[in-house]
Amino acid sequence: MIEVIPGVYQLNSRFVNLYLIAELEALTLVDAGVAGSGAGLVLRAIAQLNRRPEDLRRILITHADPDHYGDANALRQATGARVYTSAGEAAAMVRGVMSREVRGNALVRGAFSLFGRLMPMAPTSVDGILAPGQVLPILGGLTVVASPGHTPDHISFYMPACKLLFAGDSLNAMGGKLRFVDGPVTWNYARGLQSIREQAALGAEIVVVGHGPVIRGAAALRDLQAT
Repeated sequence: MIEVIPGVYQLNSRFVNLYLIAELEALTLVDAGVAGSGAGLVLRAIAQLNRRPEDLRRILITHADPDHYGDANALRQATGARVYTSAGEAAAMVRGVMSREVRGNALVRGAFSLFGRLMPMAPTSVDGILAPGQVLPILGGLTVVASPGHTPDHISFYMPACKLLFAGDSLNAMGGKLRFVDGPVTWNYARGLQSIREQAALGAEIVVVGHGPVIRGAAALRDLQAT
């Protein structure tokens, strides 16, 4: 468990990052991890903070990939937390699928099908739909940011008070540098680049992503505006 800023912790579930936000009145989780691993990790982190499982009130899902919502059902059962995401990603979650098809030839699709069996998805109900521009009563105001590209209705979360962006998979930091990566599971590369520019304009100075380390410094996002 890595403290990003006071009260915000990065947890690593296999190869994906989750973020636990600890406030006096409640805990909030950004993304739920892979089925069979995310819930245990989160519950251990809650115990480390000397909090109770039922203190977890909200689970915010950035997008409907198995490494981001796979253990949401288990966490809801263990804590009573409510699950929130965007309308498009919710439609996929309630069916227990991803929100876009894998691109590529039969070999690529077969490889991802095999990989998918290691990260099972189950129908996951959503308790509330989040809309871009909505401000959540978390960390003094956490704004929902539209960031499609990786998936059709991907959302991120921005905390102006600390200039902290929870980017999900709209960006990653593999190699320690922020970037948007194309590939078979990218829905729309051009729209993803537009989302990068829109997020860069927010003025974030700390960026936390689904994959890779915490990135600090305004220059990291300013550089992306020229992408």
